[in-house]
Amino acid sequence: MRYVLAAFATILTAGVCTAAPTDDGQRAEKIDGLVRIVGAQAGIVLHCRQFYAIDDKVSDGLSSIVRPTLDQSLGQKQAQTAVDDEGKRLAQEIAEVGPERWCADQRSILNTEGVRVFLD
Repeated sequence: MRYVLAAFATILTAGVCTAAPTDDGQRAEKIDGLVRIVGAQAGIVLHCRQFYAIDDKVSDGLSSIVRPTLDQSLGQKQAQTAVDDEGKRLAQEIAEVGPERWCADQRSILNTEGVRVFLD
């Protein structure tokens, strides 16, 4: 599992910090994906335990691999602002669809990707 987690995060973080100016669109897309990973893990920890068992080691591992890349590529203050904004967006999304549905969707997405944050 550790290797799958590391490979998943490596693919997502590849090239974020070293993107050439012509790759700004791709870099922004990757950064957005990284911010969403951090937000999703926070949402999972906050909302999904009532429905599923969570593997904290895997969830924390995703965030601990992704967050330093965000800090390096955006700077700590801007990375924190992006994560905070994502938290607000995500809270609204969860409120709209409901935590049970949102958690089921996250479980399905992550299981499809082979990232076993959900134990059951």
